[in-house]
Amino acid sequence: MKQLPFLNDAADFPGADDSSVSAAIRAATPAVVDPRRPAIIVPVQVTSPEEIARQCSAIAETGVVDVIEWRIDPVIASIADEESGGSDAAESAEAVLGLAVHVTGAGLPVLITLRTGFEGGAADVSERDYTAILTAIITGLSGPPAPATTVTPTATARSATTATATTATPATTATTWALDVEIERSQAADLIDTAHNHGMSVVASHHNFAGTDSTESMVATFATMFDSGADVAKIAMMPQTHADVADLLRATAQADETAGIPVLGISMGRLGRTSRVMGGDFGSCASFAQLAQSSAPGQIAVADLAGIFDRLYG
Repeated sequence: MKQLPFLNDAADFPGADDSSVSAAIRAATPAVVDPRRPAIIVPVQVTSPEEIARQCSAIAETGVVDVIEWRIDPVIASIADEESGGSDAAESAEAVLGLAVHVTGAGLPVLITLRTGFEGGAADVSERDYTAILTAIITGLSGPPAPATTVTPTATARSATTATATTATPATTATTWALDVEIERSQAADLIDTAHNHGMSVVASHHNFAGTDSTESMVATFATMFDSGADVAKIAMMPQTHADVADLLRATAQADETAGIPVLGISMGRLGRTSRVMGGDFGSCASFAQLAQSSAPGQIAVADLAGIFDRLYG
């Protein structure tokens, strides 16, 4: 198993010497990364600034989460719902960048994910808009940090971008960002290059919510991700039988043996729980857990998963 390339180290935890980061969050940040232990990633899917900040803080204060996955497709979907004609890519990216500061105060690395309707996500965006939104986010986050915003409790994600600006904190500027890129999107290779040019790691992903690809197909998908230049290769399948779970684990193990980058294999739903708990034994570098709303079927509560990992890895 190879570790995720965008984990915080104890020595260089963003905000470790910054008084604006709460003592609780600093104390909760893992001090040592066990190389045998898969990372724990927890998704945030809410759209209001207050709820984003609250959930990210709660995630950090568990002390067992390594990465926050910020699912931005609900933000984009909520904007489209407010607009009779839908939202354009620039407006969607602006909304995300306006909310970014509320994710960063937790002091954890953030994996930004725009999960499209093609792969089970909330955002129905075209191939062109997918590329445009993520390109704008990459460039926006690599420049000056998005300002904090002052909003009312009922403000929507869209109104957050037009609220009164305040000064961004040092913790915001020190955040480690990573980007999920769906490998089957037409401009995936260009997005990976753009992210790398701005110092951002990339998780290439592929999801099948209808079934499980053949072992040969999953191995080939992993190989495509390696060849694309991604930093992490992730596939997630929906099993129909126990044999499907075994096939997913077999493909993950084979990919881990041949790849020079970390791999992440997930079998979803109740049938796939083995992959979330024992995936590390087959080379999977991380497991997604839930603290509030799950982002995929079969995610285990973060406290339960961390407790299992404690017993497995000491």
